[in-house]
Amino acid sequence: MGSKLIDSVKSRALLDRPQNVECYLDSNPEFLAKYLQRKMHSAVTNYLENNPSFLTEYIRYKSHPVPDDDGLKRTPLPRRLASIDLKNCPPELPPKPKMRMTLSDPQFAKGMTLSDPQFAKDMSMTLNDQLILKDTRLTPGDPLVAKDTTLSEPKATKNERKTFSDPKVGKDTPMALSEPQVAKRPLNVPSRRPLAPIEETKARHLSESLSSIEETHNDVTKRKTSIKESGRRFAIRRRKDREKTTKSERDKAVQLATEHSLLIELAREIPTVENPDQFCFKALKCVAELLGAERCSLFWIRDSAKGDSKELVSRLWNVTPKSTFEQAVCDTRNQLVVPLDIGLAGEVAKTKTSINVTSVYEHPKFNKTIDEKTGFESRDLLCQPIIIEREDRVIGVVEVLNKKSKEPFTSQDEEVLEHFIVLCDGAIQNCRNTAQINRLQQGARLQEELSSRVAHLWPARAYDDILKELVLQVSELVQCERYTLAVALIDNCNIEGSLQFARSYDMLLQKPKGGLFDEEEEVKKVVDMTKLKKSDWVFSHKVIKKTLETKKTVNMSKITPFSEFKLEDEKRGFSLKTVLCVPFYDGTDRLLGVLHLGNKKTGFDENDEATIESIRPYLMNGLLFANGFNSITINKAKTDVSDEIVRFHTRCTENEFERVKNEPIPDGEKYNLYEFTFSDLLMSDDETVMACMRMFKDLDAFNLFKIRQETMLRWVISVRRCYRPVYYHNWRHGLNVAHTMFLLLDRMNKDDQTPGLPTMFTDREKFTLVVACFCHDIDHRGTNNAFLIRAAAPMAILYNTSTLENHHYDTCLRISSMEGNNIFESFTENEFSDTCELVKHAILATDLALYFQRRNTFKGLLEKKPQERDFSDGNRMLLMSMMMTACDLSSITKPWEVQQKMAHLVTSEFYDQGDMERKLFGTEPMPMMDRSKAGDLPKMQIGFIDGVCSMAYEMMADFCPGYAPLRDGMMNNRQHWKDAAIAQGHDLDAPKTQKKDEDEYGSLWVKYWNMDPENFIWGIDPNEVPPEVVIEKVVFSPKKKAKPSPGGDREAQGTEVKKKRNRRNKVAAEEPNAPGAATETENKSKACLVM
Repeated sequence: MGSKLIDSVKSRALLDRPQNVECYLDSNPEFLAKYLQRKMHSAVTNYLENNPSFLTEYIRYKSHPVPDDDGLKRTPLPRRLASIDLKNCPPELPPKPKMRMTLSDPQFAKGMTLSDPQFAKDMSMTLNDQLILKDTRLTPGDPLVAKDTTLSEPKATKNERKTFSDPKVGKDTPMALSEPQVAKRPLNVPSRRPLAPIEETKARHLSESLSSIEETHNDVTKRKTSIKESGRRFAIRRRKDREKTTKSERDKAVQLATEHSLLIELAREIPTVENPDQFCFKALKCVAELLGAERCSLFWIRDSAKGDSKELVSRLWNVTPKSTFEQAVCDTRNQLVVPLDIGLAGEVAKTKTSINVTSVYEHPKFNKTIDEKTGFESRDLLCQPIIIEREDRVIGVVEVLNKKSKEPFTSQDEEVLEHFIVLCDGAIQNCRNTAQINRLQQGARLQEELSSRVAHLWPARAYDDILKELVLQVSELVQCERYTLAVALIDNCNIEGSLQFARSYDMLLQKPKGGLFDEEEEVKKVVDMTKLKKSDWVFSHKVIKKTLETKKTVNMSKITPFSEFKLEDEKRGFSLKTVLCVPFYDGTDRLLGVLHLGNKKTGFDENDEATIESIRPYLMNGLLFANGFNSITINKAKTDVSDEIVRFHTRCTENEFERVKNEPIPDGEKYNLYEFTFSDLLMSDDETVMACMRMFKDLDAFNLFKIRQETMLRWVISVRRCYRPVYYHNWRHGLNVAHTMFLLLDRMNKDDQTPGLPTMFTDREKFTLVVACFCHDIDHRGTNNAFLIRAAAPMAILYNTSTLENHHYDTCLRISSMEGNNIFESFTENEFSDTCELVKHAILATDLALYFQRRNTFKGLLEKKPQERDFSDGNRMLLMSMMMTACDLSSITKPWEVQQKMAHLVTSEFYDQGDMERKLFGTEPMPMMDRSKAGDLPKMQIGFIDGVCSMAYEMMADFCPGYAPLRDGMMNNRQHWKDAAIAQGHDLDAPKTQKKDEDEYGSLWVKYWNMDPENFIWGIDPNEVPPEVVIEKVVFSPKKKAKPSPGGDREAQGTEVKKKRNRRNKVAAEEPNAPGAATETENKSKACLVM
């Protein structure tokens, strides 16, 4: 078995090194025991084979014991020996090659002694064993015969085995020669008979052998002691080696377990991390402890001061397992700044790969400057980048220097560092995401606060408070020493010679005794507003200039006293060290302002820039609101100046006033004021003024409302001056409308047939209606609402619904508010407010679009009996609206000579608008505004009477019998226009099927209304699709519809468009030859008629 094991060992190439054999024997102790046992038996066998006489004498001696009286005990011969026939013993075999192995043989066991516990465990050794001594053969008396070991088989003595050295061996104790330890003292074997010569010779030989054995005993004892000591030392060394190996493995396991526990602990902290620097500090402490590094450092990457390159700046420096965050963190006072193209850390940042360098001084890219400044000697370096994977951008670099064991960093160390950098990356990403969410929430909150603040400050237009609030909010989010917001007011900058910035809002936090931002001492925050002068530092500071040149944020982390960007404000005791400057521009690239932040303790970083960017909408809105308020203030000032000019030119002049102030108010009969046939054609302007004074006197306005005649006279003259000299919508038109209202109110007072009619309106309401009629077309421009909206006139922008009517109302109030013109001076606040509402309602009622919306409701009301008609509340307002329309259209009721004159005046005004439409819009006007069709005036007037006026005056006559002259005058004029049309060759009474061009204007206004009653616009040709109109209550705002694409699906235009096209097709079928057919004038909006 031993040879097989050796062959197996050899086959495994273990015998080539003693260390491998040693390890094998340590782990297989049974192999050595069996190997040695086999060798011992081989040694005994060889001895007996080489000395047959010894075996013969031994067997004989054991077969013939000495008598018992000699005092020696005899051991009987074992049975297996007693049965041997010595005569028939086989012949001696040739001796086998001896295997002599000494204790010093290298193949035995390196450094192994007899005392080694692994040497002879469970093994018996004979005196013949060749392993005992190199050249010595032990005899039966050899003192090295071990305890519990005999020359014979181990079972020779069953009960007790005693050696010669045993103290119990006495004089009277017989001992056989075969006992192991015979030579302790001279053998004295009494015998009663003399020894034979052979026996005597043998005894002498035995005595000599014993003497020789005794001589070698001491030497063997010494060697045995040496062997034991060598074995002890070997065992100790082996134990230490095992302990060392076990400790290394144990330390490695402990380190791995520690690393796992630290990683798990840090990973659990990631969701709650608020400061990434503190998290990275904890991670670097763990790295320094696990790797046994002397120090670790963290560098962030940022833009250089000039913004043209990148640089590394130390954030955590000299981190050790015993460091504190306050000791390791760097600020602007002690941070190290290294360009990105210098040193190994910069190389890592540029290449995005890690570096593990041994003997860094030999590396060509190592920067020795830092070691020279700090006095530290770098030996080995492990450096890895921190990469934001989502952006594929390096944001920092981690350096680990010098293991304490002075060993180089291994690949396992790189893995450990990488594990902790991954956690740092996750913590940084989480902090950024959390900060972004917080910034968005802060931005939304600030926007709400700003809106509330603006609404609160809107009446006062106090934009200073808004801008101060902006600075205070920034100070809550970014901690630094000084905050400056330089504001550029756009309207101010448009003035020649004005400065780029109009005002600055500055807040300087004075440095408390305990340090710059001592948390225990509250810093009072006060924002100072300054109107800037050309000499102020805002205009000369190069940081602001650079910001305006690049239109980008400028972040400088270190400004020295020798830098070109330095700032020394001696007035406020401020010296600039770090700066963050952010510009703000509107959508048209106009400068709104610059935010200048100075002196942050740790320097401004990308988080501060992200914070400002997150609240940029809030700051932009604040600056825009401030500019809006400033624009309102400036425009109000401009308006005030314009008002002063208008007031000067519209106010009654002293010459005009002096001309009529002493004139007595004439009777009404002088001007035919009490008849509907009144005409102003032969009256002078001064006479019209006096006629107005008569009407107000008849209303008893001077007594009822305590109006001085001078005030009323100035008011009337000012109203006359505000009417423009257009063809029709001039002062004379306003006078005629007011006169008609005066007569309607007069007829109501005199009516005795309709119950409650004389008391329908109060005296104040009657006075207000006449005033509204005088002003209902004041400052008319000679064009209608549709033209103003289509031309995007300033008035249409100012009043997006019922443009002209709203302007007339505002002009009326403006004239009444002039000095010397306030005819409402005696009214209480409530009375004045109600009067203004009534004036506005009355003037807006002259919009024919509202008339078409309301006339059916009024007609339904008149279908009841006079005593059953209810004109309370809303119906009274409806009655006022119908009365205003009847007054506005009253020129159609005048005598034929007057009506004919008025028709030519109004068409002249229409033709001028048609000419402007051709010039401005490049479109053909509607027929009634087309100068080339001036000969169709009779047909146009007939269509206007039938479509608009007829129903209005029929309802007026039905409401009050005193209004019948209006209806009669209208019908009389229609007959005159019909005769004129017939005279031109038009047969107006022919059936519809026979009509061609004759009925072009017949029922024109009704067709307008029937096309789209809800979106009625005066002046849109019924043969084309009208523009889309948005109706707000009783007003409208027309908008052009997009032209449908050729071949497009008509259903895509919507249900309403389909209805309008159906109406268009219906009208086109009735008027197949109409000049304004849809095929020729598709999507062309027309101006409207407002009378």
